[in-house]
Amino acid sequence: MPDARFPASAQRLRAVVESSPIGLLMVDARGTIVLVNAEVERLFGYSRELMFGRQVEFLLPERFRNGHPGARDAFRANPSTRQMGAGRELRALRADGTEFPVEIGLTPVATDEGLFVVGSIVDITARLAAAHERAQLEDQLRQAQKLEALGTLAGGVAHDFNNVLASIVGLAELLVPATQDTPEVNRDVRELLDAARHGRAVVERILRFSRRQPMRSESVDVREVVAQSTRLLRASLPPNVRITTQLTAAPRLVRGDPTSLQQVLMNLATNAAHAMPDGGRLEIITDDFYVRDGAARSRPGLREGTYLALTVRDDGHGMDEATRLKAFEPFFTTKVAGEGSGLGLALVHGIVRDHDGVVELESVPGRGTVVRCLFPLLEGTMPATDAAPGALARGSGERIVYLDDEPTLVRIGQRQLEALGYHVTGFSDARAALAALQADPTTCDVVVTDFLMPTMTGLEFARAVQQLRPSLPVLVLSGYIGDFTVSDLEAGGVRRVLQKPVSAEELALAVHECLAGG
Repeated sequence: MPDARFPASAQRLRAVVESSPIGLLMVDARGTIVLVNAEVERLFGYSRELMFGRQVEFLLPERFRNGHPGARDAFRANPSTRQMGAGRELRALRADGTEFPVEIGLTPVATDEGLFVVGSIVDITARLAAAHERAQLEDQLRQAQKLEALGTLAGGVAHDFNNVLASIVGLAELLVPATQDTPEVNRDVRELLDAARHGRAVVERILRFSRRQPMRSESVDVREVVAQSTRLLRASLPPNVRITTQLTAAPRLVRGDPTSLQQVLMNLATNAAHAMPDGGRLEIITDDFYVRDGAARSRPGLREGTYLALTVRDDGHGMDEATRLKAFEPFFTTKVAGEGSGLGLALVHGIVRDHDGVVELESVPGRGTVVRCLFPLLEGTMPATDAAPGALARGSGERIVYLDDEPTLVRIGQRQLEALGYHVTGFSDARAALAALQADPTTCDVVVTDFLMPTMTGLEFARAVQQLRPSLPVLVLSGYIGDFTVSDLEAGGVRRVLQKPVSAEELALAVHECLAGG
């Protein structure tokens, strides 16, 4: 039954309007609703009987109603078909009080009864959600492309850079006993060693962030990590940054990668120092942190139990809530261009997550920042060892073939292993080393080889060795193994894989384990 107020000239449109999948309503010159279709009823949750005769403003959220009559008057003064609210989001109000985003088109209709306006109304909730999802996917793609580029770059330089660091570490370790009578020089050499190991950690940080470097897992006393990191920080941070530590009296063990844990601490401490350009206090604290069941539920990723809390506190400029919420996003930084990549805290978050922990950040502008990393605590004490501190596993004349395409590294490896009682034959050409083994594979007890070499990889060399003598252990030293995994190398006959630069202690232990069948 047509509404008595509905103009006769417009009634001819009723059939078309009613069947439209787009919400359509018509208002008169006073903004009174005179026509709605079924889609408008569905969108707003009102029957058409409740809408007829009411001002169109009642379909708007309260905050928009006062300004709408002025917009209607402006449209009547210059009527034309147009989109309403171009460049800004429009909101409508359902009968249940909920708001939803809409797209509205206006079309003036001149009739004998005066000017009417037909409004088309489309709920764009799904469209905006799809656009948001598409934007997120595009952002993820950009981030993935950045990480892929970073990984490619890291892989390209890791091998060469780690070879340089390997030379520094090897020569410095050879100098340590030679400088025992000159304490100042000996201290400088040891600090050089620490700096080179930190350089390795930088490469590992980039490789691990780009998912190109596997994480080691062993029992780690976090107090030792703090002690080593603190020495490096005191040498690298400005003197106006005072570093204090408060550590547990007894060992506290977590399962993880010591290099990665050091990266966590170095990144947090460096960020804290940047937040104190005029100097201040940097506190590093380790303590026990017990998470009860109720607290665990409020901390996603944690279970009830005892954790080791590694806390870094500064009294710097702090950060506002918006910055705090974005602090762990990759490539987000508040530093000026050229002073930061935005990877540091993202890396911290990733490492802690890989250790089954969580990161908590508290900050107040002008009052400083507290970052707390919670790691599952292992029960027990530090594992006992039969060797005296600093003692290296020694050989008794066992024969080693040492292969690296860098002659300097071959000489260093020979000197390190011969000093430990091994007989070493060095090669800088894989074909020459393989020819020597082919001549008599029984004249060797352990093969030590680089991974990336001009003529063949360490994996290819290991496979060739296995063809000659399956029981001959192969130890791979690598600055970068590319897309291969340690499992790939082990499946190819490699007994152990060590990351360059390798310390004399690491090399001695690995050779000893290979000889022992480990």
